[in-house]
Amino acid sequence: MTHILALDTTSKFTSISISKGEEILFEYNFTSHNRLSAALIPSIKFLLKESGLKLNDIDVFGIATGPGLFTGIRVGLSALKGIIFPRGKPVVPVVVLQALAYKYIKMSEDMLIIPLIDAKRDEVYLAGYDISRHTLKEVISPCLVHINDVGGKLSAFHRDGVYFTGSGAEAHHKVITANFNRGSILCRSSFLAPEICKMTYHEYLSENVIMDLQRLMPFYIRKPDAEQNFPESEKKNRNKIKKSKNR
Repeated sequence: MTHILALDTTSKFTSISISKGEEILFEYNFTSHNRLSAALIPSIKFLLKESGLKLNDIDVFGIATGPGLFTGIRVGLSALKGIIFPRGKPVVPVVVLQALAYKYIKMSEDMLIIPLIDAKRDEVYLAGYDISRHTLKEVISPCLVHINDVGGKLSAFHRDGVYFTGSGAEAHHKVITANFNRGSILCRSSFLAPEICKMTYHEYLSENVIMDLQRLMPFYIRKPDAEQNFPESEKKNRNKIKKSKNR
């Protein structure tokens, strides 16, 4: 049976899980705050010890690649690459928005689920998934929108049948309930590693895996602040150099 280790470091709700196929064997969750880099590897080792497994017993790894906290994404990817590199094991990258929607895949009714991740600045990361007969189909590609523009983004869909989930839905519930039916916000655990395990298993069976770690990249929608500010800071530095040369 396939053993899977999955982790999510894209938010403060860090989550690590080990499964056998779709069966979740062990799960370890913690709120990372600013200690993720120091706590992640020891936490993985702890979970492996509790499960009686070694890293070489893991057949495939799954990881959330974003969108989310830039530092958390980088720490998670770096740690996993360090673990996988000497072992040559496959890995499955998972988009966080899809993992949020996957929490509802066993619902008995068909539904349109809109995961929202709070991106601050009154913006949210948004995607749309149609759930029907326990299958997930992407109908809106992941994007970054202002919370006031969510209604326009969903104008093609009937507003009475839309359900929202995630930190963005919780942070902006007043805007959502004002524009959509009351009770359309669904709340479940913010820890996603169990869903990532299950999604990884199905992708592994379909041979949708990455073997070349250079292809394992973060899934950014908004550029990191440092990258956005780089052109302006570079311009200022060049002006400083010119002034010093002219003195």
